[in-house]
Amino acid sequence: MAPRIGETELVRKEINDRNDQEFRSLADINILLLINVLAALSGFALFALRRAEREYLWFGLSEALTAIHFGLRDYEFYYSHSLQTFELLREWAGLLSALFFLAFIFALLKGRRNWLYWSAIASISVQLLVSVPENLGWGSLAAWSGMMGLLSLPYYASILALLYRGARRGVPDARLLLGPVALSYAEGTVVVVAYTIASFGRQDWLDYLSWLMPSFEWPFPFYAQDVTDLLMQLSILAVLLMRFARTRRDEQRLGAELESARAVQQVLIPSELPAIPGFAIGSVYKPATQVGGDFFQIIPTPSNGAIVVIGDVSGKGMPAAMTVSLLVGTLRTLAHYTHSPGEILSAMNQRMLARSNGGFTTCLVLRVDLDGKITAANAGHPAPYNNGAEQAIESGLPLGISAQSKYPESTFSLSAGGQLTLVTDGVVEARGKDGELFGFARTQAISRENAEQIAQTTQEFGQDDDITVLTLRHTGPQASASGN
Repeated sequence: MAPRIGETELVRKEINDRNDQEFRSLADINILLLINVLAALSGFALFALRRAEREYLWFGLSEALTAIHFGLRDYEFYYSHSLQTFELLREWAGLLSALFFLAFIFALLKGRRNWLYWSAIASISVQLLVSVPENLGWGSLAAWSGMMGLLSLPYYASILALLYRGARRGVPDARLLLGPVALSYAEGTVVVVAYTIASFGRQDWLDYLSWLMPSFEWPFPFYAQDVTDLLMQLSILAVLLMRFARTRRDEQRLGAELESARAVQQVLIPSELPAIPGFAIGSVYKPATQVGGDFFQIIPTPSNGAIVVIGDVSGKGMPAAMTVSLLVGTLRTLAHYTHSPGEILSAMNQRMLARSNGGFTTCLVLRVDLDGKITAANAGHPAPYNNGAEQAIESGLPLGISAQSKYPESTFSLSAGGQLTLVTDGVVEARGKDGELFGFARTQAISRENAEQIAQTTQEFGQDDDITVLTLRHTGPQASASGN
């Protein structure tokens, strides 16, 4: 700056006027910088609350890099510098911001990496390479600048195409963003085309910017591009806030459904076991999630025996809980009319066929008599263990698969002092940290332990599914007990 000579007050006034004018000329950039900073903080805050949703992180990084880009422009305006790499850093901040914005759009739409995605990646990658000779002064600056402008157009087109496809699929966020992003990119394309053509010698094209991209002077100098960029930023923030609120509502609704399912399941899974003369009964039920698909029932019979049922419904959550409710209700109704395990399974199968919706249920039904005689029918469930050995019984298909399924009955005896152990596949299919299954051999080896110990051993190995264990110890015809 040339030195000023004259009265001190006049010189000071001229300096203040010049600073005011410079500050006013940068007002649009500084407003966008402030919005970018706030948007970046918002994105990082939302990501901190929802770590699984990476779109908030990508948006925060994109906004932070855009803020750095504008901040470097501010610095460049007020402070002189001789490093050519300064402009390179500023341009790279803008290009990396575009890269993270692509990642944000991609995560928001939950799409697959198609040719549009890779086209945008290629556009940014080539621009990163071209920006090096452009900013370091290698060759014609006008030619490099024109090339950079043209290379940005495939990126614009790819982002808009991704949003358009998302809107066609019915993604609400894509529908809300398509208009503001298209408007901003349209203004950007006008500027790119005009400056690119001007860089190749047609300076008269810049005159068209006066009506294609008008400028305004009040309350400070700004361009139409500033308005469209601001509109796009506000639209994205609105979409993220609505998305966060929508996700929270979905979580609350799901939580209420799971709580209802858990309440239903607590009613259907007996917390207190009935006293069956001659048998000590133990049970453990440990769902892998808040609501599981395992169930068991012990229903006393008039002959001092019991109907013992254990099963596993495919699926989890409310659908599994409602299926368990259906099966247990059917079972309790059937127990008033028949004590035949085969007939009970056949009737349950018919009920499941009407409402399974493609699911199935494994189920084992036993009729236990006072003298230790046991009649069993099986619908694809793991066989019981009789005194530490797998009890061979016939098995039919799981419930809900075929209307022609047959469930033949098998008869065996439980000796006095002996123990019968029933488990769901959550025991056999427990998985260790190395991926190894607990397996049938280990299950058989611990099948003479009490229910609590079997379940604890399985959990310590690595619970991967619901775990249910029932044990029936034959204490003799005169005994009456219930415990683990």
